[in-house]
Amino acid sequence: MKNLLLTTTLLAFTIFGCKQTKQNHVFENKEKTIALTFNLDKNQRPFYTISHKNSIVLDTSYLGIDRSDSNFYSNLSVLNVSEAKTIKDQYTLFHGKQKEITYEAKQYTVSLKNEDDKQLNIVFNVSEDGVAFRYEFPKTSDNSYQIKDEKTTFNLNKNTKSFLQPMSKAKTGWEHTNPSYEEHYDMEIPVNKPSSIKEGWVFPALFNTNQTWIAITETGLNSNYCGSRLQYNNTDEALKITFPQKEEVFTDGALLPESKTPWLTPWRVIAIGDLKTITESTLGTDLADKAINMDTSFIKSGLASWSWALLKDDSVNYDTTKQFIDYASTMQWSYCLIDVNWDTTIGDEKMKALADYARTKDVKLIVWYNSSGDWNTTPYHPKSKLLTHEDRVREFKRMNKLGISGVKIDFFGGDGQSMIAYYHDILKDAADYKLLVNFHGATLPRGWHRTYPHLMTVEAIKGQEFITFFQDIADLQPSHCATLPFTRLSHILLQLLLPD
Repeated sequence: MKNLLLTTTLLAFTIFGCKQTKQNHVFENKEKTIALTFNLDKNQRPFYTISHKNSIVLDTSYLGIDRSDSNFYSNLSVLNVSEAKTIKDQYTLFHGKQKEITYEAKQYTVSLKNEDDKQLNIVFNVSEDGVAFRYEFPKTSDNSYQIKDEKTTFNLNKNTKSFLQPMSKAKTGWEHTNPSYEEHYDMEIPVNKPSSIKEGWVFPALFNTNQTWIAITETGLNSNYCGSRLQYNNTDEALKITFPQKEEVFTDGALLPESKTPWLTPWRVIAIGDLKTITESTLGTDLADKAINMDTSFIKSGLASWSWALLKDDSVNYDTTKQFIDYASTMQWSYCLIDVNWDTTIGDEKMKALADYARTKDVKLIVWYNSSGDWNTTPYHPKSKLLTHEDRVREFKRMNKLGISGVKIDFFGGDGQSMIAYYHDILKDAADYKLLVNFHGATLPRGWHRTYPHLMTVEAIKGQEFITFFQDIADLQPSHCATLPFTRLSHILLQLLLPD
């Protein structure tokens, strides 16, 4: 009995003894299999731990925001901790891993106050398959604020095995097109191993710790925030949320999150369980914004023929495209994708003729666009045609006139707040003109296909087309593809790049 008491005391001290200052607040899911414990440390920094089936899977991990006008990460005090609130949601996806989805979680809100008497809320959702949290600045203000740093960390056991994709260096690669989330995964590496590229790791990130699997990602990324990634922080000895490189912006646009208040940040999502739980989890869309109000009658998923995958640039011409329309029809595929330079190698008149011909074959056409302004040096076109609302209205009206059903938009410039806003602007305008959207050379969609049902596919992966370029990449394809169902596919819409 004495030994049991001593062991229990030591465990409690190891987990909380050096950190907590006041009573722990424990937030559980309905099933009581996942518990998050919240507290403030001796420096009044907010932190949390997570246990799964009574085993710690995330130890002391910090929370907080460094905003341009005020510190929301230390010397904080707790104003209130809410009672559990049951959150229930039912929704339908047009495409993805599951059509009809039900989400239920217990929600807890911690209200904090800093030394400037300003309030920060942290909202926690604890569900059957994981934990999610986000920050909220509740006060209404016409002032714009900038978030300089997010202090969120994920403290995994040092024996954890990690499956991580490196973030690429901005403005590197072919025609300076990085980052495009197109690196191979490092597999079964220590959690504290730095990326060889030195720019951290992208989402989703997969871990195995204490016989439990964990997938970390983000969702609910709106136009007033940047995309983030993970970087090991030696001070906190944990993986930390970090922001994009300075080059990852729309021309003259913002890099860091900027907004008036009230202001909600993206959800930080932690799926927890076995591999089956991780792969079947729908947290990435459960917590995404609900679908915008739009006409969805034109939305239909399906396969597409694609000449460029193997035949490359010279295949984008009238005759070859007609053959691939016939191919799609024979295969009973819904679409034919027409890639780069079609505006000059085919032109509007012949493009309309192809669309009319495809219609007789029950095939619809998707055409390629270069998203780029000045953020890379890609020569492919049509280019710089979608940069403003007026540009997009003009081009999308043109697509309607030609009988085109969707657009594939390529070569985006990273994850800065202004570039994320560009994605949202494109999707909103495309909805108005009933155009399907395929993002290529792009960021992770982070639940956007729930919010914008006409977002059909997103690349953000080292896809099958790369094996047509380099033998060493082809050699890695078996292990790469075996990793994808548990990483890139675990939470987020994926474009399958299959050569025709």
